[in-house]
Amino acid sequence: MTLIVATPKRLSRRLLPYLERLPIFPLHRVQLFPRALLPLYVFEQRYRDMIAACLSRRGLLAVASLLPGFRSEYHGRPPVRALAGLGRIVAHRRNDDGTYNILIVGLGRVRIGEELPPEHPYREVRGQLFCDRWPAEYDPLKGRQTLDALARRLALLLPHGGSSMLSMLEIARTTGELTDVLSAVLVSEPRLRLRLFNTPNVAVRTDLVANALARLIAELQRSSDTEPN
Repeated sequence: MTLIVATPKRLSRRLLPYLERLPIFPLHRVQLFPRALLPLYVFEQRYRDMIAACLSRRGLLAVASLLPGFRSEYHGRPPVRALAGLGRIVAHRRNDDGTYNILIVGLGRVRIGEELPPEHPYREVRGQLFCDRWPAEYDPLKGRQTLDALARRLALLLPHGGSSMLSMLEIARTTGELTDVLSAVLVSEPRLRLRLFNTPNVAVRTDLVANALARLIAELQRSSDTEPN
């Protein structure tokens, strides 16, 4: 199968110097999807130190997902999944007690390579951008049209927030980004979220998100049909 790989060259050039020593924030069942926003409260001292360091180098870090069984090693270096979400801190507040409230925006996926020897209380790795790809026969435009139609149908059925959801569609510049935005906002089932994050193939992600949207639409329609007049 011939695959087309999307290579964001400008993003790659801009980020390359930072990927050689990239701080990671390991979290349980959290995926930072590209173009998504992730608010976090940072209270552990090692991660306070990490945030301070990140803010001195353009706010870049990776949000890594902890593997099962991490609890016994939590205060050390428990294993994390190979793919992480590359993000930038776009807003922050340092509280009086030294904790932070931060807001991270997802920039892309990054494959975690070698973990570097500890020079700080937090962990650092070498990272490599992990780009979207799709089969040559897949038409991203048709995929986007399908997702857009389903999202608009869902927005009409939502009791609240339909217009806000539609405004988020404008954030996505590509079909791959659209699958990521919809995944981040509308998919709550942990296994499906993890699969969507770990799937580089945009055609597969499109089908998975389309099926998830169709299920949500069906559930809302059933609820509407059973409501008393």
